Amino acid sequence: MSMNKFMHPRNIYKSPPDFKALAVEFSEFKNHVKLDIAGKTVFDFKDPEALRALSRALLKKDFDLDVEIPKTKLIPTIPLRLNYILWIEDLLEFVERENDIKGIDIGTGASCVYPLMAAKKNKWFLLATETDKDSIACARSNVDKNNLSSFIKVLETTGDTLLTDIIKEDEEYDFCMCNPPFFSSTQELHPFFKSRTRNRPHPKNAFVASVNEVVAKGGEVEFIQKLIAESKVLGDRVKLYTTMVGQKSDLPALKKSLRDINIHSFKEAEFCQGNTTRWGLAWTFLDCDLRKAPDIAKLASKSPIKNKAPLIFELSDTESTPENVLEMTKNMLELFKKLQMTIEEVTRNKLHQRFFVSAYSNTWSHQRRKRRQKLRQSTEEKLTINNNSECEIENTPKSPGKRTIDDICESTTKKLRLSTESDSNQEAVFYKFLFAINCDKNKVYIELNTLDEESNREYLHQILQYIKNNFDKTEDNTSKNTV
Repeated sequence: MSMNKFMHPRNIYKSPPDFKALAVEFSEFKNHVKLDIAGKTVFDFKDPEALRALSRALLKKDFDLDVEIPKTKLIPTIPLRLNYILWIEDLLEFVERENDIKGIDIGTGASCVYPLMAAKKNKWFLLATETDKDSIACARSNVDKNNLSSFIKVLETTGDTLLTDIIKEDEEYDFCMCNPPFFSSTQELHPFFKSRTRNRPHPKNAFVASVNEVVAKGGEVEFIQKLIAESKVLGDRVKLYTTMVGQKSDLPALKKSLRDINIHSFKEAEFCQGNTTRWGLAWTFLDCDLRKAPDIAKLASKSPIKNKAPLIFELSDTESTPENVLEMTKNMLELFKKLQMTIEEVTRNKLHQRFFVSAYSNTWSHQRRKRRQKLRQSTEEKLTINNNSECEIENTPKSPGKRTIDDICESTTKKLRLSTESDSNQEAVFYKFLFAINCDKNKVYIELNTLDEESNREYLHQILQYIKNNFDKTEDNTSKNTV
């Protein structure tokens, strides 16, 4: 199933690219596109040369970037790379960083795709690190070819550290990003070796990469844990530490590592594109809570909320007069008070009354059971009182100066009971709803509705049923009062 609907809303690939138009514009890509009998385009995602041509075409068309991607190196998936950059944009906005953005791309690769896209799109300044000499030469060539050397610096590193030997004492960066090697051994590269169920389909795209790009000792967990350890040393000299995570099963271990160093806050995200999902992990030492950063992609993927119609109960044999509306409103409010609910007036009109009603517990369901329990409790209390009085007669009075264990336990229980009772008066609202009495022509009817879509409408149905069950009693009281 395609995951495009869950992509970041600003991702231009949320609607798939037009392969026919790409084929017309780029001859290299045209060689890998065919038409079937029905005239539909056919593209082989398992052909490495076709994938390379697709990535080059998208980078040129959408970012005006001419990028060389060597045959033995990783072919970057452009929609995924853009998802990651857009997520960093959102995080930077959350920590209120807008201008002169400086970042670090750890292990930039031969294509140097993240710095190229970020510099071209946002004018960010990127330090791109790499250990492989061939990849460094290709990355520098891509930067020079696209005239972005004023924004991007490709730095050769030993790989002994990820950040601590790179960032100087007087330097600060807004973020770091990383697409770590996912696997811990070459055996894991085989699709049958990876942890997937039998029913889960195998990857639809061709896999092309050098071993050092996708394999590292301990896999991505050990690689990212190394970054976490170095972040503790650097602190807020990097405002946002971010990394991509290839396997969801690795997230719990990484989150535990972040908690172990007492990180201030961290944020998880999903990068959905095509048939692939990757995850993002960000953390910071700044005095802000990344958990409160809006998840733009998730918010955009939610379907629009539909307002549900209120529950209506027509009051039969009730004329639509102001006097009847007033009397019925009074009876209904008394009913809610018996249910230990509080009432807040919203609007008052002779023929239209509206109130907010708040319940602090479920007092409207299982009424018969509650009455039986009350009766049973009162009977037990009477028996207890009788037994206590008999015991007092039989036992000799104790010295008032000495307290036994039983006395201490009893007084402690009383204190706990009193504190619980006092706390219950300030307990949180259990359920809140809108109650209204309206008139339409010659009809008077009750309306009940929730205040938001997250409220449990089942409770609303239960409350309406309670009103129906007790409606006859309120009408009897009304007629008696009238007489």
